[in-house]
Amino acid sequence: MAKKETVFSLSAQIRDNFGKGASRRDRQNDRIPAVVYGKDQAPLHVSLDHHTASLALRVPYVTINLELDGKKFVVAPREIQKDAIKPIYKHVDLVVLNDKEQKERLDLAERSEEIAAAALKVRLEIAAKSKMDLGEVAAPVAVAADGTAAPAADGAAAAAPAADAKEAPAEKDKK
Repeated sequence: MAKKETVFSLSAQIRDNFGKGASRRDRQNDRIPAVVYGKDQAPLHVSLDHHTASLALRVPYVTINLELDGKKFVVAPREIQKDAIKPIYKHVDLVVLNDKEQKERLDLAERSEEIAAAALKVRLEIAAKSKMDLGEVAAPVAVAADGTAAPAADGAAAAAPAADAKEAPAEKDKK
């Protein structure tokens, strides 16, 4: 299987206007409002091209080389806000990575498929034990002539109870 690309290069523009109205105008112009947080710097308010950023944000453990007015930052998404109905991103928080964090993130990206496979295996084992998530009936039940239920002896559920079993409660009421 071919490896997925986990490092993307994006260019960003500084945002001078803040607030709900400015963010809405960015979204109308196919831009995603974003904030870049760093350890030794003030937060930078930027906007990203929606198409290229959305391609990058879909990749697990993505690392983004962000170019901003000649400066380059290596960032990773910290929080992503998506629209509940439309397939658009509303806002992204990006955090600047140091060298150690970059290496850890690249290692996680390389192992992402085996991590996902292990998580799926655990979910399937849990579902197999409970059988409820698989849509199966937990245990077949047979109905006796007197209307009581008991586990089926042969593993198959019995058909409908006998006709006299349905009439039995009605006869008790008449007496």
